[in-house]
Amino acid sequence: MAEQSPSGGRIRFGAFEADLSSGELFNAGRRIPLANQSFVALATLLERPGQLVSREELRRRLWPDNRVVEFEQGLNAIINRLREALAAAPGGAGLIETLPRRGYRFTGTVLGDQVDAPRKPTHGYRGYGLAALLVLAALTLVVVQLTRKGHSESDGSLKVQPLTSLIGREVSPALTPSGERLLFAWDGGADARVDLYTKDMGSERLTRLTRNPAIALHAAWAPGGAQIAFARQTDHDSGVYLITPNGGSEERLLVSAGFLDEPFMQLSWSPDGRQVAYASIESDGWSQIHLVNVSGTGKQRLDRPAGCGDTGTPAFSPDGRWLAFVCTSSVAVYGVYVTELATGTARSLASLQGNPQGLAWTSQGDALILANESSTDSGIWRVTLTGSTSRLLRAEGSLGPGIAVANGRIAFVRENHTINIWRADLTTAASASDNLISSTRTQLVPEQSPDGTRIAFESTRSGSPEIWLADADGGNPVKLTSFNGPLTGAPSWCADGRRIAFDSRASGSSAVYVLDVLEGRPHRLETSPGNLALPVWSPDCRWIFASNGRSALYRVPVSGGPAELFTQKRAYRAVVSGSRVIFNVTGDGGVGLWSKPVEGGIEAPLEGMIPLRYSDSWTATPLGIYYTHAGTPATIVSFYDFASHQTHAVRTLEGPPAALGGLGISVSKDEHWLLYTRVEKSEADLVMVPGG
Repeated sequence: MAEQSPSGGRIRFGAFEADLSSGELFNAGRRIPLANQSFVALATLLERPGQLVSREELRRRLWPDNRVVEFEQGLNAIINRLREALAAAPGGAGLIETLPRRGYRFTGTVLGDQVDAPRKPTHGYRGYGLAALLVLAALTLVVVQLTRKGHSESDGSLKVQPLTSLIGREVSPALTPSGERLLFAWDGGADARVDLYTKDMGSERLTRLTRNPAIALHAAWAPGGAQIAFARQTDHDSGVYLITPNGGSEERLLVSAGFLDEPFMQLSWSPDGRQVAYASIESDGWSQIHLVNVSGTGKQRLDRPAGCGDTGTPAFSPDGRWLAFVCTSSVAVYGVYVTELATGTARSLASLQGNPQGLAWTSQGDALILANESSTDSGIWRVTLTGSTSRLLRAEGSLGPGIAVANGRIAFVRENHTINIWRADLTTAASASDNLISSTRTQLVPEQSPDGTRIAFESTRSGSPEIWLADADGGNPVKLTSFNGPLTGAPSWCADGRRIAFDSRASGSSAVYVLDVLEGRPHRLETSPGNLALPVWSPDCRWIFASNGRSALYRVPVSGGPAELFTQKRAYRAVVSGSRVIFNVTGDGGVGLWSKPVEGGIEAPLEGMIPLRYSDSWTATPLGIYYTHAGTPATIVSFYDFASHQTHAVRTLEGPPAALGGLGISVSKDEHWLLYTRVEKSEADLVMVPGG
């Protein structure tokens, strides 16, 4: 028998409790991780226990703005996650019944508190009827609140004020506790390399702190402002350093760190000023969080929670009790966590789609402020310690790396960039590159069809990331998908020249889809495990290789079904080259390229192939590997030959491909043309809103 707690804030059924105010599910007092939409579905079913709740009604509750295109698969995934969460605890199996093609029914019993019945009832209500109506009203309210959770907008009072307006790109803001002084990285308006600068608020007089231009920088003020810690990556090395606010000599802490990307370079000082938290790529390829003593006496590595991939963007709470961080669960899917430092116990607060750009605590330490770059939920978010999320501000344009909170203000990066697809002739080193496919937005991951007549690519030109198709000369672009919001991309051609595989987060997590360009209707590849992305085809189109974004590549039958673990080494990207699969293995020494037969067998590193950087792009052909290395003043395209294990330079490019974790280039089947994504314009300014 189920009961409602007297407070009316929790609905109990068996050993389960659904907390209507926080959107959490408990079993015997233990919190069960459950995605927000799955809780909304549960709350909707609890409104009418034992009765049919139609699929259409669930659709209205879960997507009141009609923004999800693939409703059937999205709802199935939400209900499956709910069932899995319930079944993981005793007594939870079988509580959700499916009525085929109609909807679902909650088979448990939900009762309110017992109350005395009137002596002369006039409407025939049983003693618990009024309480049940109150439960229904509470459930209706919480469903409305939860469907809005994560989508509440600024009321207009959050006026965005500029902090910098320099020519070029300013990123990674840090504020002194008083909020009177600003620290940031700037490229000087001249090239892509950055140094550290400070300035007083309200002043444009800059103080340059470093004179070693870096690929990326992230810095943090020490408590009291007497020191600055910063993470720096250059062409030659990377690590964590100390410097004074007036510049001068740098002191290297006893660490050498490799960073996953700019946002994961975030640093945080402990409130007592004794430790700095940072994230570094380990020898096993994972980004993990460390605490290093400023005195140089040692460091500590924090364990990753179960199910976590790369961890980063650490942030100490103001009282030093908690360390917040983010953890990837797939490509462009991640969670926000906190660890209690005294016990080492970590717990999940929220899950989001997109890419985290920065994480900071409010001044009171009661919530976290998150910068999330996403096609659907991009903006500044507030995440409470109970897991409630709300968007404080919808971003205009893109968000860059870094966020800071001090003295009731939030500083973050507003970025504007245009990325187009260029074409270079690989048969001659002297020819100029052509701007092949362009718009005022972004064009990414070009893939030429097997016959060389068409190009599939990802673009945001319609307002959301979709798969597009153009002629080989870039003309006549046509949109192939209409998911209208969720991140969708990474197209890959089947050898038949008709089918394209790609990934999308339309169902709430990453999944692989297949589209026949003649039929024009994508369908999701049903497989287990889920959260797969970056698909590529086998030569005979029987298999699709995809990454779970965390630990390995999987091989999936094109008809669907169970996925086979394909690599033992950690890998997140693959290219099929003839009878072999080439994949990347990330370690503290860089990105290594490995090979394994398509049909299975021994996996091994490519002999003589140099390690690449995360920012380098690469692709494979039946003969070898084309890859880029950014230098000054041009980017070099090199070729690694499978037969000789030798490398030679092919040509230079006027500008580097966009740093997309290796995805920036592709080569035509005849190896005549190189397609690459080039950043046309990249500007970033620091802005500020009240809050925190």
